[in-house]
Amino acid sequence: MRRDYFLDLWVIIATDRAKRPSDFIKAKVAAGPQDCSFCPGMEIKTPPSKASYFADGALCHMADEPGKPPRTGWTIRVIPNLYPAVESEDVMLMDGRIMSASGVHEVIVESPSHDRHPQFMSGEEIKRLFTVYRDRFRDIAKIPYVKYISMFRNYGKEAGASLAHAHSQVIALPIVPKRIEEQYRLDYGPVIAKESASLRMILNTEHTVAFAPFASCFTFEAWIFPKRPCSNIAELTDAERDDFAVVSRDVLSRLSRLLSDPPYNYAFVQSVSDDMHMHLRIYPKLGIEAGFELNTGVHINSVTPESAAKSLREI
Repeated sequence: MRRDYFLDLWVIIATDRAKRPSDFIKAKVAAGPQDCSFCPGMEIKTPPSKASYFADGALCHMADEPGKPPRTGWTIRVIPNLYPAVESEDVMLMDGRIMSASGVHEVIVESPSHDRHPQFMSGEEIKRLFTVYRDRFRDIAKIPYVKYISMFRNYGKEAGASLAHAHSQVIALPIVPKRIEEQYRLDYGPVIAKESASLRMILNTEHTVAFAPFASCFTFEAWIFPKRPCSNIAELTDAERDDFAVVSRDVLSRLSRLLSDPPYNYAFVQSVSDDMHMHLRIYPKLGIEAGFELNTGVHINSVTPESAAKSLREI
């Protein structure tokens, strides 16, 4: 059994259940772009964009204008979620246990190409996507009642993706979830220094390090840290953000090649204003949380992080 670096979270590394990477590969049914509301030419099927990005020289972005046709020719498009979990409204406290679900829920359509997911993107494409992440974080963080901005991606039906077109989501909340608050003021410097030289290291560049965490809850889980502590993606320099983006793409690409493009979730762990070492966590969806995990909160991982990192380094 292994414990998290800081938190009282445990995982069972069940080596008797150990599998080879090929054992996790499952047959997939390709989902085509037929009638996809996120594809170019279908903009009228979505709410007006809050920002459309155009790669014409310097990257610029503009929102759709009320009463005019939606903008076309975009490379990335940011739209309100048609079925939002939260609504843009002032926070209302009803009593100590109930409040209005105030916030922002956006979809980032990452590419005009239906299947251009991050693991398949060029360097310039992934840098552009992470620049949009920065822009959306900056804009949403200006809303007074927003306390936390969750930026995440679901890939594949098993990971919760209801649409196949390449997209991420942003949900801003008027509270800080306890799981995030527990990450505040933790010094990941010694962890990064140790993991950079450990058997769990996957990639190590000038500004970024990627490794399989010591107590990996999920098989082939990976964490990606900028080496310089920053509370959120908006605090990274352009060079740091670009390097962080490319390393993230490279880890996803290695997972795709090793495990035949598995479903996955990824999510940024970051803060609007509190002290935190922002990072990205990648969770391949290779199994399900069953009764034991739901009952105890303790995960069972059948592949050691050291073995997972070795496979990802060598692919």
